Amino acid sequence: MRKVLILTDQKGWHYKQLKKSFENRDISVESSNLDDLSIAIQGKKNQIIKNNGELLTNITDVFVRHIPGGTLEEVIINLNILKVFESHNINVMNTSTNIETTVDKSLTSIKLMESGILTPDTWVVRGRSNCKKIVKDLLPKHALIYKPLFGSQGDNIVKITAVSDFDKIVNESNIFYIQEFLETKPSHDYRVLIAKNKNKKMVYTMMRYSDSYINNISKGAMCVSVKADKDIIETALKAASVINIPFCGVDIIKHNNKNYVIELNSIPAWKGMQTTLENNISDEIINIFIGNTINKSFLSVLK
Repeated sequence: MRKVLILTDQKGWHYKQLKKSFENRDISVESSNLDDLSIAIQGKKNQIIKNNGELLTNITDVFVRHIPGGTLEEVIINLNILKVFESHNINVMNTSTNIETTVDKSLTSIKLMESGILTPDTWVVRGRSNCKKIVKDLLPKHALIYKPLFGSQGDNIVKITAVSDFDKIVNESNIFYIQEFLETKPSHDYRVLIAKNKNKKMVYTMMRYSDSYINNISKGAMCVSVKADKDIIETALKAASVINIPFCGVDIIKHNNKNYVIELNSIPAWKGMQTTLENNISDEIINIFIGNTINKSFLSVLK
């Protein structure tokens, strides 16, 4: 019998949706926070254990809903836990490589640019004073936007239209990620939700409108159903293929009639998207996820 491990920090709406969808397919569900797991390397085996020493057994699939932050060491170990699952051909969505690429906005920007996909002009600058000087030089040309390199949910984003705005940035690191600000009136963007395997593909699109410059639903943006735009969808699918990611949210701004990919999210939410649709998105995601092959020999390894 298949048994999925959902990696999450809390059993909220998304967890409950996934759990119900899995159980409707007679797949048992276990949950854990990555912070509660460790790695045991003994003899010729590497294994995942709980922090109390108990062995994690019989897992055939892993669905990632949360990657905790922390020190560099903690982040590396969290990703290495995924790599242990992957090394035994466990079905993991999304993989450590997918997450590493998308969680680092600078690496995402580099890969998109190298693949010919439009993304806002970007500067990744070392040092507050150095970045402030670059901001001062760029502002006569266009407004800018600061985003935390490893941020999410629209937290700590600052629009910079004057040098004084730079001082509003809260950043404890020495690295500053800034982009050209692409203005839309009213403020909006497109979110394309993609899930795919070798045989199936799910693609949904919505628009997000906001009273501010941040179009995240967590910051109060409104979700609106839109007719599928072929160009938007093609841009999103191409962006997803750049990092070979099976499940993602692609954020796109149409500016001067061109599509710019703003962000790739490897742990996308779909609660807002669900409000625009009648069919159950979680069921569709799960159908695609469990369509992947698994290595049942790992069951015996973990026992």
